[in-house]
Amino acid sequence: MNAPEVDRALVQPCCDELFRDIEAKFKLSNIPNDKWYLTTLSTITTTSEPHLADQLYLYLISQPDFSSSESHKMLIRRIRETLFKGIVLIGLPKPTEALIAISRVEAEDGVDHTFSREGWKCDEENYGRGMTWLKQLYQKNTTGLFDLFNKHRDCGFWVANIAYGSSSVRPTDSGRCRYGDGGTPGSHGPKSPTRDILAHQGSSAIGHLEEGCRECVHQVARFCGAELDRIPAVDTVDDEL
Repeated sequence: MNAPEVDRALVQPCCDELFRDIEAKFKLSNIPNDKWYLTTLSTITTTSEPHLADQLYLYLISQPDFSSSESHKMLIRRIRETLFKGIVLIGLPKPTEALIAISRVEAEDGVDHTFSREGWKCDEENYGRGMTWLKQLYQKNTTGLFDLFNKHRDCGFWVANIAYGSSSVRPTDSGRCRYGDGGTPGSHGPKSPTRDILAHQGSSAIGHLEEGCRECVHQVARFCGAELDRIPAVDTVDDEL
């Protein structure tokens, strides 16, 4: 299979317009400019149109910043890590659909065979890593979070060991994505009010929560036919739960 010839013409005009607009809005915020596409990817993946992830990928690799083989590999590692975090939040089907769509148009010189969680174990070290991450995010109410699962400890086990223990594995700098890049949009997509509040509190704790980012998540979701009408206001989340 030959690598596809990548140019802007391969991106649907409506998608091209959307991505240009979101990218421009992120440049006006305090969020690092290169994070816009991870937030966009995560939002797309939560909707009924996860296959549009291929349009985002094609848009990105048509740009000078992603013109080399190494930049392709770095990009796909970041995409893969974001989708992995999406699986934790919304389940397997949609992130898998997004990754398959990207694989069908993926530039061959950008194929990356690294396996970030090879040798991963659900052990005490993993549990400690998950709890450290949880306490950083929910420092005001980590106890309250686990109190929600007093009657269902399997869910508490999942939160500490899988959702945060496994997801906090960071194999390489080029594969990293912050909680807010993939976690917050991934939580909003399924319209889960309690999880929205937790996502806001977590991303606020590490300095990612901004109205501009929220507006972009809404814009991408609407483009994909979803309306996120249950997301709480930023100034109310600390009083919730």
